[in-house]
Amino acid sequence: MYLRMTWVFILSMSSILDMTGCLPDKHLLSWLKPNPINILTLNAPPYFDSDLPQKMVTNLGDTAFLKCKVINLRNRMVSWLKTDPLQIISSGMYTFIKDPRYSSEYMEEENTWVLRITKVEYEDSGMFDCQVNTDPLMTYTVSLKVVKKDYRQFLNDAPQYAAEPSVKILRGYEHLVKAGSVLNLTCVVTTPTSYNQMTRWLRNDRIVTPKTGVSLLSENTPHSSVSCLIIHRVQHRDAGSYVCAAGDMGHDMAVVGIIEEVKPLKSFLTYDMMIPVIVLLSISSLIIVLGLIRTVARNNEETDSCSNRKSEV
Repeated sequence: MYLRMTWVFILSMSSILDMTGCLPDKHLLSWLKPNPINILTLNAPPYFDSDLPQKMVTNLGDTAFLKCKVINLRNRMVSWLKTDPLQIISSGMYTFIKDPRYSSEYMEEENTWVLRITKVEYEDSGMFDCQVNTDPLMTYTVSLKVVKKDYRQFLNDAPQYAAEPSVKILRGYEHLVKAGSVLNLTCVVTTPTSYNQMTRWLRNDRIVTPKTGVSLLSENTPHSSVSCLIIHRVQHRDAGSYVCAAGDMGHDMAVVGIIEEVKPLKSFLTYDMMIPVIVLLSISSLIIVLGLIRTVARNNEETDSCSNRKSEV
């Protein structure tokens, strides 16, 4: 009696497998799960392993691997098809499609059928069916989505990764400007959402407003804002800390220092004075040379006179 009830239970479980093609693990007793012994004993129908991912996202140009694991396949055939447009890709290890980027592979160690697509293109996106030629057909659907590289997106179609907002004053923290020159501070506000707040400038904790010699320029786009503070002729009083404040987006600070422009010393001789000075120096040199010549000649005359007197004596 006990043996008869056991076989009735086994046959009822087998009928459920024939209708659904798979059986949830919670309804599958441990001794009835696939293993090398009871598969041959019970002759259970094939079913898919639902643990493999059914949504695949692959970067453009990379290789996509679509996997399908069939348990208790035995002598049945696994085929891959693309649903839209309908196209038979492979049956078993034989590939029908003419595109050489497609190939069907079997991983014996993992008992998994793999559809490999190399150098994926946007047109490769779609729904792919892994079919087993049972009656009725068993189908396991895998979706493929081809995206640009570094396009951060979760497999469950969650929203795209959004960068955090940032506020940045260009050209670093410290700005050294010569007195009398132009000071230009540029602040860039980047936000993933629409930016509709006003960017304010503060100098030493006081709001900067446009006035004579001070200009404020701004340009807004859907996801960024650029604000420029321009002081046309900076003075020492313009030195200090400047803050670009973008509301709840944050702020950034820069320190401005004013330095004096070193001017070269002016020569006391101008161009108009050069010619007279050169002429004067030339005349003075000529006078000195003539005086030397005259002195030498006079000394020679005195020497000759002394010699003649000695000879007379």
